[in-house]
Amino acid sequence: MNFCILATFSFFGSMLLNYLNAHFKTSTYIKRQWIGLFFGLLGATLMQFTFPVGDNVLLDLRQISIVLSISMGGSLAGIITTIIIMITRIILSPTIGLSAILGLINAATLCIAASWIFSRNISFYRKWLYAGISLTIIATISLGIVLGKDEIDKVLIFIVVESAATLFIFMLTRSLRKNNELFEKVSKEAQYDFLTGLHNPRAFEQKFEQLQHQETDMAHSLLFIDIDHFKKVNDEYGHPAGDAVLFQLANVIQQSIRSTDYGARKGGEEFAVWLEYCQLTEAKIIAENLRTNVEKKKFILPDGKIIHITISIGIGMYPALMWDELLEKTDQALYEAKQQGRNRSCLAQF
Repeated sequence: MNFCILATFSFFGSMLLNYLNAHFKTSTYIKRQWIGLFFGLLGATLMQFTFPVGDNVLLDLRQISIVLSISMGGSLAGIITTIIIMITRIILSPTIGLSAILGLINAATLCIAASWIFSRNISFYRKWLYAGISLTIIATISLGIVLGKDEIDKVLIFIVVESAATLFIFMLTRSLRKNNELFEKVSKEAQYDFLTGLHNPRAFEQKFEQLQHQETDMAHSLLFIDIDHFKKVNDEYGHPAGDAVLFQLANVIQQSIRSTDYGARKGGEEFAVWLEYCQLTEAKIIAENLRTNVEKKKFILPDGKIIHITISIGIGMYPALMWDELLEKTDQALYEAKQQGRNRSCLAQF
């Protein structure tokens, strides 16, 4: 029963962590709070499922929930989990005896030890190994004090059970961790362009659909960007040189826009940037800043040669343009910038 509870909470804890990482990317504090509460619930649950080790001796595996919490959420999560376990222990044992006091000390000591271990720059395997050893030593000392020398056999039984449970959870969390890393890698590859690191056309379309469904009148601006005479770069210096230019241009785009903006590669030498909550005046400033930065940039080719390029930009804005015409009119503005001589930005016709 305890192993089933541990497996269930580990699995759903991993799902919770993925959800929090996806929705609270910039708020580590919120993530750690929820992880701490979740595994605090695990510790409280395990305390309801004690198991007998000999006559009149009931034990549980609450300590593992502290290690799990710290491994997924860090020290703050571990502290929250430990506090919940302590409160639950006091509620279950209104009369504070030696066993209860040792239980509280046990939890606090393990939290400190595991927090230090998981903060070290060592492998995931070693972290769990050292945390498991610490858990076993701390629990064994506490249990030995309560039971005494005459019941050392019960202490040994508990060591075996706790070690087996720790090994089981380590193997499970390692498997979940690898699966999560693989999922994140696949998700990233599905959303990002392999060459430039910007979002790919599919992600750009998804962002467009997301903005449409926000049902707001707040201004959103859109930039369509195209490299001037890019074919000459490929013809004269080769496609590896062209790829180097695209990669470096993507970096210039990222550095020239706001941290909240959304850069994407539309395909070939064409790029796009969503400027969320951005009025037309600010969008024109950002576009001109980007154009100037590209014009001044020294693009280094694989053979060490330095070239200069320019870009043309089309600028569109919602709600001056409705969603169904925003992309087309912005693309027309880009074409107009090309027709007017390139190396300039052009505003879409409203």
